[in-house]
Amino acid sequence: MGPKLITVIGSLNTDLITRTSRVPLSGETLTAESFSTGSGGKGANQAAACARLSRCRRSPSDSMVTVQMVGAVGADTFGRDLVADLEQNGVNISRVNMIEGGKTGVAVIVVEEATGENRIMITPGANYSLRPDQFGHLPTPLPAIIVLQLEIPLDTVIRIIHIAKLQKVPVLLNPAPAVPLPKDVYQGLAHLVVNETEVEILAKSQLPEGSVKDNLLAACDIFHHLGVANVIITLGGEGVFYSSSERRERVPSSPVKKIADTIAAGDTFVGAYAVCIVKGQSIPEAVHWANIAAAKTVEKEGAQDAIPWLDDMPAA
Repeated sequence: MGPKLITVIGSLNTDLITRTSRVPLSGETLTAESFSTGSGGKGANQAAACARLSRCRRSPSDSMVTVQMVGAVGADTFGRDLVADLEQNGVNISRVNMIEGGKTGVAVIVVEEATGENRIMITPGANYSLRPDQFGHLPTPLPAIIVLQLEIPLDTVIRIIHIAKLQKVPVLLNPAPAVPLPKDVYQGLAHLVVNETEVEILAKSQLPEGSVKDNLLAACDIFHHLGVANVIITLGGEGVFYSSSERRERVPSSPVKKIADTIAAGDTFVGAYAVCIVKGQSIPEAVHWANIAAAKTVEKEGAQDAIPWLDDMPAA
């Protein structure tokens, strides 16, 4: 049997990262600690995570998992660099469209040095060129799983989910940045990975009084009732809660030496989880291993550069 295929359909952005002691107040000017650029976008980050966490850095072409990125960039310096970085990470970039005259998506990121917390503003650019009529059927060969986010047009995401259901391909949806979704999106969805903020946006009106942390079981039940098989709620520094037919469990955060920043923590979790699923591991095993991978990511600065490789990880 050949390698399992993960297809990630989503955004590619160039990250413009400013690190500062604190976020300035309205009307205030601060001198920042540093500025850097890097490859990012939730789609590209998750593709890079799938690739890195399924192969060793010494031999990136040797893996039992193949990762394909579907997306778009402008035919500019940012776009060429993004595609080159993905390819270097072991991602198949043959389905990344480079649009002449288009602008590559950009994410402006402010990171607070003391906490590693970040604030992000996105200009979609070429990411919004992905339209529903481009997905009359899924790219072939059919993948073992499709990974989606919400940094491309929502109607395109909904179309892909619909087609995947018809072709019986499991979907992992990470609905970020979150917006309310039609109920039929959830019906038959294999995996939903959300953080607390996303749960509040997607299900707040149905939750009991209190915070999401106070209502983790209720939140999962809302999504299960809508048709989601496996619900994973990431809790930042407080770990993760998951609910599946196998088990419902809160997993504490993995030890972290020092937080550098949290930019790619969630995307690393998604990538690591997807790799475990296509390898045939259980939901509990996938969640525990993804939790470790996310913790390793926050120890380094940047997005894709911070994602660990397989040989940085304990055995899954």
